[in-house]
Amino acid sequence: MKEVFYEESSLIQEQGTAKLKYNVFKILSILSYVIFGFWLFIVFWFFKLFSGNIILNLIFVLIPAVIFFCSGLFLGRMKNKFYVDYDYTFVSGSIRFSKVIKNIKRKFIAKFDSSDIEKLGKYGSEVYEKYSVMTGIDKMILTSNNIASEGKEFFYLVVNKDAVKTLYVLECTETFIVNILKFANKGIIDDEYLKEINKR
Repeated sequence: MKEVFYEESSLIQEQGTAKLKYNVFKILSILSYVIFGFWLFIVFWFFKLFSGNIILNLIFVLIPAVIFFCSGLFLGRMKNKFYVDYDYTFVSGSIRFSKVIKNIKRKFIAKFDSSDIEKLGKYGSEVYEKYSVMTGIDKMILTSNNIASEGKEFFYLVVNKDAVKTLYVLECTETFIVNILKFANKGIIDDEYLKEINKR
């Protein structure tokens, strides 16, 4: 069979807002690290750490230092949640998901085969709702948008790989789903989605 390569991206719609949030959290993160460094400078140059009650002195020094450092770390990680696009890549039955932070940093999310897909259909269907409340299943929303972009819809995939079940939500065209179905068991199609297809 001829190799099939197909790729789509779920691009964030509100880029201006996303960029603003990203920059605000980045600035706050940097500021936290600066305060952390300034606090250590003050302590070592102006504070007599080993005179008087050493334990109390250490507590006085360490608690603010830990707060400033952890704040910088937390804010730095949080900023990456605001400006994220997602890439979906399909190569002859193999599916790969990645996220792209601020159009610069690409991070791998998951890779699996079409044969690992347990169920596939439209987001919000009755079957989807059952999976979404199921215990022991991970859920990953692979889009930053609440409303699908023009020409795209929200679909879900339930993947069972290495005894780990994951529910993925994608924002993609039906072409991406059709390519998956070329290499997958047709029994994975959600009944509601199957009825929709048969009505066409």
